[in-house]
Amino acid sequence: MEEVNNAEQSAPQSAPVELKRMNMTATLAICSSGWLVPGLAHVLIGRWIRGAIFASCVLLMFVLGLGMRGKLYDLEFDEPLHVFAFIADIGTGLFYWIAERLNLGLGTMTWPSYDYGTTYLWVSGLLNYLIVLDAFDIAQGRKP
Repeated sequence: MEEVNNAEQSAPQSAPVELKRMNMTATLAICSSGWLVPGLAHVLIGRWIRGAIFASCVLLMFVLGLGMRGKLYDLEFDEPLHVFAFIADIGTGLFYWIAERLNLGLGTMTWPSYDYGTTYLWVSGLLNYLIVLDAFDIAQGRKP
C-alpha cells in the first residue's frame, strides 16, 4: 500500500500549460482561411504537422471521391434535401470550386462506386468543418 503512495509522490508534476488567446478578428480570419484551404488554419497558428496531416486527409478523401465518380451537388432548391449535400460539399472550400469549374464531380450513377464516391466527397467537407472548429478552439485558447 505504501509503495503505491510513494510511486504517486515521486511522479513528476507537470506545470499547467498556459494557453494563448487570439483576438476574435484574427481567429475568424484564420478560420476562414482554414475553410478555403483545408489545414491552413493550423499552419497559421503554428501547428505545421497537424495542418499537413489534416490537409492531406481532406485532399485524399476528396480526390478518392472524385475518382470513384462521386457527385458534387450544386445549390438546387428543386430537391430540398440536396441543400444539405451542397453544404457538406462546400466544406472543402477551394477544392469544391476548382472541381466544379473543371466539370469534375458530375457523378455517374451507373458506376459501381458512385455512392461511395459521393459519400467521400461529403465526409471530406464535413471533416474540414470539424478541422476549422478545432483551429477555432486552439486560437481561442480552449485547447492546447
